[in-house]
Amino acid sequence: MNDLKARKNQGLRALRRRLGKVQIPVALGMTLVWMLLFKGFEPRPESLGIAVLGFLVSAVIMMVFPMPPIVPGFRFRPVQCLRLFCHVLGKMVVASFQVTAQVFRPGPVRSSVVAVPMRTDSDLMLVCTAITASAIPGSVIVEVSQPEYVLYVHMLGVESEAGVQESKQVILTLEERIVRALGTRENVADLEAASAAVEENA
Repeated sequence: MNDLKARKNQGLRALRRRLGKVQIPVALGMTLVWMLLFKGFEPRPESLGIAVLGFLVSAVIMMVFPMPPIVPGFRFRPVQCLRLFCHVLGKMVVASFQVTAQVFRPGPVRSSVVAVPMRTDSDLMLVCTAITASAIPGSVIVEVSQPEYVLYVHMLGVESEAGVQESKQVILTLEERIVRALGTRENVADLEAASAAVEENA
């Protein structure tokens, strides 16, 4: 009886240790990617089930393959997160119509690879910006230069210098929304300092 109780307690402790490996912010981020992959944001009855399944799969992955903690991690700001969500949703809708128009337009479809230097030196913000940019139709991350924190983005329909500058501003605005919604105070300070430096040099 004592051996059975000891094994049971040992099993419970092992389960708690495994559950402790689940990082909620990371699980939510993985769930977001899951939702994007399976079109979970479309208004349909199974969307909630896709979200729940995505979170459970994310938790199981982290329990089976524990990852080191992300330091300093995310800082959730509800109002800014809502602004980020609305901004990305709006960009996805507008970009969908733009890509459709370009596909059916006579002649070849023009595109360019645009180098966009990030204004923060956070790997986490870099990854979030890259993933979110790739979710918007017409833009795909082709390379990430981690030491320099530069995103190389393939942009559909960009064929002039004005278009390149506009595309850069789209990615920089996306970075700003993400940093203000999920970044640390240091990330926000870096963003504001870089923006101020650009305005001074302009």
